Amino acid sequence: MNSRFPKKQLPVVLSRLRSGSSLFGLKFLFLVVACTALILMMSPSLESVERQESLDTADMPVASGGYSIFHETMVDMNWPDVEKAAEQGAIILLPTAVIEEHGPHMSCGIDTYGAYLVCKLTRRELESRGIKTLIAPPFYWGINGTTHVFPGTFTVRKETMKALLHDILSSLKSWGFNDVFNLNFHGDGQHCITILESIVDARETLGLNAYCVLSEMEIMRYGLSGNEPFIVSHMSPPSYEQPQEFLDIHAGADETGIVAAFFPDQVDTDLARTLEPTRITYQQIAQWLTDARSVTPQGYLGDPAGFDAEAAREYLEADCKMIADSIEKQMMGK
Repeated sequence: MNSRFPKKQLPVVLSRLRSGSSLFGLKFLFLVVACTALILMMSPSLESVERQESLDTADMPVASGGYSIFHETMVDMNWPDVEKAAEQGAIILLPTAVIEEHGPHMSCGIDTYGAYLVCKLTRRELESRGIKTLIAPPFYWGINGTTHVFPGTFTVRKETMKALLHDILSSLKSWGFNDVFNLNFHGDGQHCITILESIVDARETLGLNAYCVLSEMEIMRYGLSGNEPFIVSHMSPPSYEQPQEFLDIHAGADETGIVAAFFPDQVDTDLARTLEPTRITYQQIAQWLTDARSVTPQGYLGDPAGFDAEAAREYLEADCKMIADSIEKQMMGK
């Protein structure tokens, strides 16, 4: 019974119906049905209410990563606003990653979520400093030369990845964007080299001010000096973890902590706490690179159980501020 119907009228209605006043009963039933239909048409459905509540919470401050990897990216903008941003000299952050297994305790989208999150936190920091910034759609069709042996891990050919990155950068250039900063969240060697080559190619063939934003450690890893015109170097905050003998580089404590902090629905923390550390040393890494499923049959390399969500959150937010520092310095020096 609809609660909007006045309860004090019920005894009168029931009395008349029992007295045999069938005509009144039919008229009344017709009226009730008609009113009920009208009320249902005018009232928001439960589904619409839930949808609106979902929209209302989509832009809440970052307790979580967002409602999707498109949240706060140019994908959620209309084309006139994209055009206006280009006219205003907005810079672009280009997140690159892959879809890759991340152990039994996390989803396969973790690297893509990570790249998107770094760009979102960096964008917020840049915007607070008056630097107009847009985030391009997250790129996730990358190279997985080690973990491709696990179901759920996609990998593409180098030429495919390079061609796609070129076309993405070409589109941005055609709309009037001139400054693009790549932020990558995947460490596969061929994947990273392909990005570097694509950035250099875009500078030469498109006349685009394209950059790879790399930490000082990454610059050393790739054998670069950091003075290359296509590199923007940034410092990183001190690690919150003690130096360890064993590697933690894939779906271990670091990544599990970030996901638990920003994307809790993408990690089973109870399961993570039960996983034993892999205890792989630097000397054993070559074997993992060539035979990952044999060396790490559960698909993680590190210590997932040792994650610290709050420490990971603080570290990543501090890291993104340092990334924003380097990008701001680059833009001021132009």
